[in-house]
Amino acid sequence: MDFETLYNMAASAARNAERMCSQEGGSGSGLPFQSYAGYPFYIDEFNRLLAFTAVDDPDVMTYFGLIDLGKDRNPADLIGPMWKAYAEQAAIQLNALASYLQSKLGTKQQEHEQIIDLITANLRPAIYDDPKNEREVQNALETIFRARTLDFRREQETVGYSTKRYIPDFTFDRIGLAVEVKLCKAKEREKEMIDEINADIIGYAGRYDRCVFVIYDLGFIRDIATFSADIEANPNVHVLIIKK
Repeated sequence: MDFETLYNMAASAARNAERMCSQEGGSGSGLPFQSYAGYPFYIDEFNRLLAFTAVDDPDVMTYFGLIDLGKDRNPADLIGPMWKAYAEQAAIQLNALASYLQSKLGTKQQEHEQIIDLITANLRPAIYDDPKNEREVQNALETIFRARTLDFRREQETVGYSTKRYIPDFTFDRIGLAVEVKLCKAKEREKEMIDEINADIIGYAGRYDRCVFVIYDLGFIRDIATFSADIEANPNVHVLIIKK
């Protein structure tokens, strides 16, 4: 398995593990710590990806070690705080492995990931009030890109496919990256976006090495993993959902 595929898998698992750790469940009423009960899956995923990486890069075992859950594999045998500890360990280790794998990528792929990381870290803090339309999200994203003096163009490239014309929101021509912005501000918008994204993928795939769909969600996408899975099954397509 190549390093780019391994990186994408590790980065995706790390994001999902972080979401698990950020959910409510560590305090309050109900079932305390319930959101951390999925820790065995993420520990196993880390071990699996580490083993795949070691096939082509044995030195990786110098930096990382397999996590042996042993008798702690069954959450029912542990108290809640231990679930949280393992969940956070999984997130940290998956992020570290993703960073290691990122360093093995080619220059273009590394720049793609750096832009994704930039959006992930800065888009939510850059938006103070609920946006009314996609243009407001685009404006915030443009400010972020300009602050880093990135080489990009906004709505200036036209991509032809059959009789249709597509205009990506942002293009980074030097590294073959297209970034498209969506705003989910109603429940019915979720299904509409899937159709729009699938159409965009057809239009952009022949022109760009990588397509990133940035979705700013006002609270209507309940299952991020399910929403993203089939879309990201397309080669070189990444879905980045930013929650308000």
